[in-house]
Amino acid sequence: MPSFLDHATRGRPRVARRAGHVVVLAGGLIWMVAARGSKNAPSDGGATDEAGGSGGRGVGGAVGATGGRGDGGAGGGAGSGAGGAPGAGGAAGTTGVGGRGGAAGTTTGTGGAPNGAGGGAGAPASGGSAGGNSLAVTTNRYDNARSGVNLLETRLTTTNVNATQFGLQFSRTVDGQIYAQPLYVGGLTMPDQKVHNVVYVATEHNTVYAFDADDASTTSPLWSRNVGPSGSNTCDNMSPEIGITATPVIDRAAATIYFISKGQESGNWVQRIHAVDITTGAERAGSPAVISASVPGTGAGSAGGNVAFNAATQLNRPGLLLVNGVVYAAFASHCDVGNYHGWVLGYAYDGTRFQQALAYNVSPNGTQGGIWQAGVGLSSDGASIYVVAGNGSTNPSATALDLSLSVLRLRISDYSVQDYWIPTAYSALNAADADLSTGAVLLPHNILATGSKDGRVYLLDTANLGKFNATTDRILQTLTTPGKANGIRGHVHGGPIYYSLPGGGGERVFLWPEDSPLMQYTLNPTTRTLAGLVTDPIRAATFTPGHPGATLTLSANAGVAGTGILWATIPTQNGIDGAWHTTSAGALYAVDASNITQVLWSDNAGGWNVAKFAPPLVANGHVYVGTFSNSLLVYVLLN
Repeated sequence: MPSFLDHATRGRPRVARRAGHVVVLAGGLIWMVAARGSKNAPSDGGATDEAGGSGGRGVGGAVGATGGRGDGGAGGGAGSGAGGAPGAGGAAGTTGVGGRGGAAGTTTGTGGAPNGAGGGAGAPASGGSAGGNSLAVTTNRYDNARSGVNLLETRLTTTNVNATQFGLQFSRTVDGQIYAQPLYVGGLTMPDQKVHNVVYVATEHNTVYAFDADDASTTSPLWSRNVGPSGSNTCDNMSPEIGITATPVIDRAAATIYFISKGQESGNWVQRIHAVDITTGAERAGSPAVISASVPGTGAGSAGGNVAFNAATQLNRPGLLLVNGVVYAAFASHCDVGNYHGWVLGYAYDGTRFQQALAYNVSPNGTQGGIWQAGVGLSSDGASIYVVAGNGSTNPSATALDLSLSVLRLRISDYSVQDYWIPTAYSALNAADADLSTGAVLLPHNILATGSKDGRVYLLDTANLGKFNATTDRILQTLTTPGKANGIRGHVHGGPIYYSLPGGGGERVFLWPEDSPLMQYTLNPTTRTLAGLVTDPIRAATFTPGHPGATLTLSANAGVAGTGILWATIPTQNGIDGAWHTTSAGALYAVDASNITQVLWSDNAGGWNVAKFAPPLVANGHVYVGTFSNSLLVYVLLN
């Protein structure tokens, strides 16, 4: 099973193929996974086939009928395959505007072929607001490949996202800045015994909120939980407080959201990992657990031949990763002060307690090598974890490698380093603080894409990252951002977005670095390189965005033409500094993914502060944008 669904294997998730992707249904929830050989997400082995004897592929549920708003209708009866015949999907509910999607068809046929899959959930009624639905966005950038792509968006199109039909519907006030990407689970029965689509928001004040994702009139959260005091920040890169920074991760099968908090208690810094019920907000048994770790080493801050995790100097910024029931968290520095290292910690939760499964230190005999990745989560193909470490005491010739300023691959079965890439120019990059500065985004054709504060984009082969060569980098390709080429910074922070244009229109990769225009490349699947750069500065703007550039998301209805939309949040103040060590007003843009010279819509009035590194979340016809103005903005089709 693909890595970002391994946590849902309880209850035997069912799989069905759709336009190069696998739609996985488990407990009525839908996730999007790359099919083997898919173009719109990495080929990570694809979804595993069900064992022989399951029924055939279920037919999608019918569309819910329009009606007065009410509770979502009950799911339709499950179909069953007989001798491998397709099981019929459940019909959609008929009450509620855009009634609740039908239940998945079962796969109980006997003697059937493999690949049995339940029917899809019914689509909401046209023009209605959403009832309960089965979509779930449970992790940073939609999946463990960190694709940043939602190919199940059936409502928003390049035709109806315009100044007349689309706009801000409502906002929700929270108690702190939102660094973490919001998450979404549809069709949940909450304590009020009603079915809700729910959006989850975490703040730097150490509070998690669950809001109704659709109802503008429900201003109070369905629940909220503050998990303790935050910490007063001591530097200007995150102000005024530190709490929950990284995007949480949700185990939908266990109905649990995991996150890491940081705060000061009696003058001491403490970090904890939490497991919280997504329906009630209650801490699970044995939660939280204090974050601690120690590995052998003689590096910075060591004592007695060991290096211990320091809760004061470390910060969890990359989104959490969930694979095979283990939650992985990566850490870099807090304010670039004191003794710190790059850490990857893994925690298994069995329903009663946390148990540490992994403690990996990038530089145990050196210093630094923080794993910050501009908030992009650790990535995984199910067998390995891909990590990008920042500048530090890089040493490619040591017996025990110091992998500061590298891309590395940890094998999950034994957590050993199986491969890595250290840039040929690592010494100069370390000296210039021009380290690797985004995550390891897994693209199709076994490509890993990342970037640096040196204004470069790097493409690596996931099967052969390149290790170290003193003469030349043995990787697929290195590209220079327009900002860097023009003598400005051109740092790369937001991860790239891959999209296969409908109708065989070609494979595209989008990126928007700081001091640069929106960039579009064509991917050659044979050479596995990018070419044909197309740029288009947003025409309403008089400048290219400063730090951190734009953070992108793409929504589309699988391979349907006229549905691919790039969503971008950018800073609009402070020139090339943007939101670097300060706040900046923000803007949200919608751009036609098949023609990036076509800006469909924008909110650039400057009424809110951009949340750097936090991508927009697109789900079920809604666009959710976290801000540094202590608010969540919700954009929808207005008519």
